[in-house]
Amino acid sequence: MKAIGNVELFFKGDPYNFAIKAFCTRWKPFLIKAIGYDETTRFNRFTKQLPISEKVLTENLRELEADGLITRTVYAEVPPRVEYKLTELGRSVCPILEAIYDWGWNEMKRLGLPIDPLGEMWHGYRERDEKVMESPFKR
Repeated sequence: MKAIGNVELFFKGDPYNFAIKAFCTRWKPFLIKAIGYDETTRFNRFTKQLPISEKVLTENLRELEADGLITRTVYAEVPPRVEYKLTELGRSVCPILEAIYDWGWNEMKRLGLPIDPLGEMWHGYRERDEKVMESPFKR
C-alpha cells in the first residue's frame, strides 16, 4: 500500500479511496462540519458536541491537519488554548459533505426516521439552539 500524507491507497491511483480516507471516515465529516459551522473551534467543544473519546478525537484532528484540511493554532496561555480552522482545501470538502448529508436527510425524512437535531442545526434544517449545541448528547 502506498501512502500520501495519512491517506493509504488500497487501489493504486483510485480517487474514491483517496477521498474516503481523507475526509469520509467515521468522525471526519462531523469534525469538518463542526469547524466550518463556527469558523474556529476549540478541542473542548468537540468533546461536548460529539460522543468521541479524546484519544480518537486527537488522532482524527492530527490526520486532518496532516492532510491539509485544517490548521491548528496553539496559544501560549494557561491553560493552553488550541483552536482549529478549516483551510481552503478543507472548505472545498464542505459542498461534498453537504450533498451527502442532504441526500441522507431527505431519505430519512421520506422513511420517517428520527434525525439528530445537532446535525440539522449544522446543516441549516433547524434553528440554532445553544442548549443543544453545547451538549447535544447530555439530554
